Amino acid sequence: MASTQTTPPTKSPLLGTYLDSGVPAGSHNYTTVVLIHGWGWHSAVFKRLIPFAEQYNTRLLLVNRRDYPGAEPYTPEEKANLARIASAPDSPETKEEAKAAMRDRGRELYDFLLDYVQREDIPRANGNEGGIIVLGWSMGSVWISALLAIVSQIPEGSVQLSKYVRRAILYDTSFICNGYPPPPDSYEPLYDETLTEPERLARFAVWVTGYYAHGDVWADGDKALEYRNALSDPAPTASRMTPEDLAETTSQEPQQPGGSEPLIAQVGVQKRGWLAMKDEGMYLQKPVEGASDWAHVEVVLLYCDMSIWETPWGTKVLLEELEEATKAGKSVRNVKAVRFRGANHFAHWDMPEKTLKAILTNESEIA
Repeated sequence: MASTQTTPPTKSPLLGTYLDSGVPAGSHNYTTVVLIHGWGWHSAVFKRLIPFAEQYNTRLLLVNRRDYPGAEPYTPEEKANLARIASAPDSPETKEEAKAAMRDRGRELYDFLLDYVQREDIPRANGNEGGIIVLGWSMGSVWISALLAIVSQIPEGSVQLSKYVRRAILYDTSFICNGYPPPPDSYEPLYDETLTEPERLARFAVWVTGYYAHGDVWADGDKALEYRNALSDPAPTASRMTPEDLAETTSQEPQQPGGSEPLIAQVGVQKRGWLAMKDEGMYLQKPVEGASDWAHVEVVLLYCDMSIWETPWGTKVLLEELEEATKAGKSVRNVKAVRFRGANHFAHWDMPEKTLKAILTNESEIA
């Protein structure tokens, strides 16, 4: 019988476990799925996956980034440093500082995973069984790129994380998270200068949870994108969430002006820290002695084809870059795209069982 118990929230050195679904009853080859949230919505938004964990032989670990419930807050000194980098004049030194700030985020995730493996007797990766699938949703995908960017520089000790991690998923990642420029005439509420800051956040919550009828992005490029007008049916996910749902799954403080989210985004976008993580994370780096480059880890771009325009577009431009780089003989990671048909940016809330299937699938599409 499936266990309904979950381990209580714990703290890693910096990141925090919001919820751990526990070991599937009687299983010795389960897969641990580590879920990293995006902007504003923390990992409670993944809670609807929990009832399906045992059925799919998975242990789900809902992880909160810093400044979110159960995780360590950024110190005043750390936030001041992010603000300094974000406001610094463009220079090679500023770019290096932005890169270092994002590498620190990757190291936080690495340390969290290592600490978890050391504490928990989880199965190692064995083909398509066991091991760890680590997933970053939306802005959280930057933490996955940052993790991949730093692994080759960390000598492994007695516990080798490379023996556990078998798949890294950038789940519905935006083009912004990989440092690409937007197409002309595109729209994003957070950058709408006609709105006040509270209006931007309110508009964003509805816009980002809508369903959009895009055309064939792969054939027609940016002309196929629907930038603004969500479908009325299905209605945006946020419009169907209760006040209690929103209170449980969101945090306001990190996303306010001067909060850690906009500061990290400024360092990532304006100072090119996110572009650097894409460049170092999606391309294999020569490992230092005793380290692994994780060349065996499968990188999946899981995109929802009715999501906001940023995510199918982001998947397209990243995949095209990597395909061209492969043709040019560059050392590119093993990257593939998986299309999640009929899903919006909140597929884990609206269709949780299908989302878990999409996380685990070896196919190129799930409907």
